[in-house]
Amino acid sequence: MSAYHERASHAWTENSIRLVATPSAFAKTSLFYVQEIGHFETLNHYFTEREQLDSFLAVYTVAGTGKLIYGNETYALQPQQLFFIDCMNYQYYQPEPSKPWEMLWVHFNGAAVRAYYELFAGQVDVVLTLQQDTPIPGTLRQLLELHKRKSYRTELVGSKLLVELLTELSLAAHELELPASEIPSYIGEIALLMDEQYPQKLTLEQLARQHAVSKYHLAKQFKRYTGFSPNEYLINTRITQAKELLKYSDMPVAEIALSVGIENVSHFISLFKDRVEHTPLVYRKKWQRVPGYDK
Repeated sequence: MSAYHERASHAWTENSIRLVATPSAFAKTSLFYVQEIGHFETLNHYFTEREQLDSFLAVYTVAGTGKLIYGNETYALQPQQLFFIDCMNYQYYQPEPSKPWEMLWVHFNGAAVRAYYELFAGQVDVVLTLQQDTPIPGTLRQLLELHKRKSYRTELVGSKLLVELLTELSLAAHELELPASEIPSYIGEIALLMDEQYPQKLTLEQLARQHAVSKYHLAKQFKRYTGFSPNEYLINTRITQAKELLKYSDMPVAEIALSVGIENVSHFISLFKDRVEHTPLVYRKKWQRVPGYDK
């Protein structure tokens, strides 16, 4: 692994803001946390080049234009666009010569940030064009104001705002790739059918035939729009119902398996353990009600 490397020209206007945070041990282990945050109006000779920094960076272009080099690609940055990158990878960004570049930005980290980043990167390119009504710039401004006046609230509320930022980024990326108006109606109909008729034998061939599509196309589209294959969606529905019966009924495990549509009890136990990390009996014991405390 190469060492941390950075070259930069810190050329921004006097009214620009950069705040550095020193996260507590609690924040580093338990929260999402800001490392640096700012609002820059850059001068023409501003640039940053770096790699091998343990940080994630979100940069929103307020006005002007910039350029980003990341992942062997070059991106033109326009107003209402945001880039979200892993700073372990090589990056270079600067304003375009024609106009000053105004941006809101935050360096941040946390135990689960990489999972959000990989979800984002799997849905969309590095640069995302946001909708007019996006709350993301407002969230970045709230984070900036929060870190101007540090108190006992700063890390906890900052973590909450970073979760909001990551959630909005993930949703915006997903909705860009999959506009709601383009979701085939049969996807929702099949999901509802599985939710209601999970005890019955439902096959991919049967579902495809009912909706006049090939089973291969159905499987691909269902996964694309729900995040699950049809079979996995059905299994998860059955396991969820089985959990309810294990917690709130005295039915034997074999009877529960059959009632949710799985005839082979050994197969049911295997499926349950894979998804819940306990056998059905261990799960039932864990949630077993004490007499007199059923309410």
